[in-house]
Amino acid sequence: MAIIKKIYFLIAAIYMMTFFCYAETKKAPDFTLTDINGYKITLSSYKGKVVVLNFWASWCPPCRQEIPDFVKTYEAYKDKGLIIIGVAVNSSVADIKKLLKEYKITYPVAISTSSIEEAYGNITVVPTTFLIDKQGNLVDKKIGMFREGELEKIVQPFLK
Repeated sequence: MAIIKKIYFLIAAIYMMTFFCYAETKKAPDFTLTDINGYKITLSSYKGKVVVLNFWASWCPPCRQEIPDFVKTYEAYKDKGLIIIGVAVNSSVADIKKLLKEYKITYPVAISTSSIEEAYGNITVVPTTFLIDKQGNLVDKKIGMFREGELEKIVQPFLK
């Protein structure tokens, strides 16, 4: 009986691997947003880079908790092709600027719009983070907070 269970598990695993290998990749929707200083941020201008697109809010404790690790990861990998774009949802410019100073955020931070929130699946929970590979494909999505070191482990393979 144990052998039958192992065979069943193996067949199921092979089926799942085949399914995921042949699953269509989805291109990340392009966007142009305005950062807090009035400059434009356009996703397509980062072609050839690995992009972490992080929807967050100034009033969100888990969002604030993950920021130091995002800054650390960005500083460690920005010269290796990593870009992090913070997209502030339902947050005032004054609150965003305060957090930029408080957490010493060095990556670009833009102000969200309803169109980008809709394009990325109707963002209703923050933090929500997307990983976009060098070819512009959406390769991962996480709803909820990253623990310390988790973001680095996820982006490293895509930077090679």
